[in-house]
Amino acid sequence: MIVGVDQNSLFEAAMNILFRGGWVLAPIFLLGWFGWFLMLERYGYYFMLRGKSVSAFWKNLEKWGEDYAFQKLRVRPNGYFLALAEDVRKYRDRGPVAVRNAMEATRHNISINLSKSLKTISTCAALAPMMGLLGTVSGMVHTFETIKQFGFGNPVLLADGISEALLTTQAGLLVAFPLMLAYNYLAGCVEKVEDETWSEALKYESYVFENVEEEK
Repeated sequence: MIVGVDQNSLFEAAMNILFRGGWVLAPIFLLGWFGWFLMLERYGYYFMLRGKSVSAFWKNLEKWGEDYAFQKLRVRPNGYFLALAEDVRKYRDRGPVAVRNAMEATRHNISINLSKSLKTISTCAALAPMMGLLGTVSGMVHTFETIKQFGFGNPVLLADGISEALLTTQAGLLVAFPLMLAYNYLAGCVEKVEDETWSEALKYESYVFENVEEEK
């Protein structure tokens, strides 16, 4: 029963804040949830594409051979390096040009998928403080309308408009700051994994064709 009372009290407090913040607080709340939903989905996709450690691949390649190295690499499928390395294996019989074209196509497709929704997340982070500013203006308009009708005699009535203005400003900033920080960190991680993976894929491409030349 106590838990139920606490939950009801928490819900009532949240609804009270929502009503005090005016109509602008609702879209700010929805904007924040939407932005974080996209952010978490992008983080999940990023960690999936990181795949297995590339350093472990090279150790397995040198010690146990190519087939074993790829078998271990496929333990975590859909890795970025795995996709590029598979292109090298698939098209190496057709020559370096075919391999590089396949790698470039895979790199382009994965790059598009990695950057998907990032602009939307950035837009959400940028819109949140603007919505907060809109709430500030709405609250001040509410305050002036109250002054116009009732004058300065009742500070309680004035407090509603001021509270609306401050709550929406605060909410907009609280949504924007962490969302923008998470976005910048994710964008940096995406750029880093793209550069490092492409470099390792080129290294594997060179390794394959060096071995082909030695065999000849």
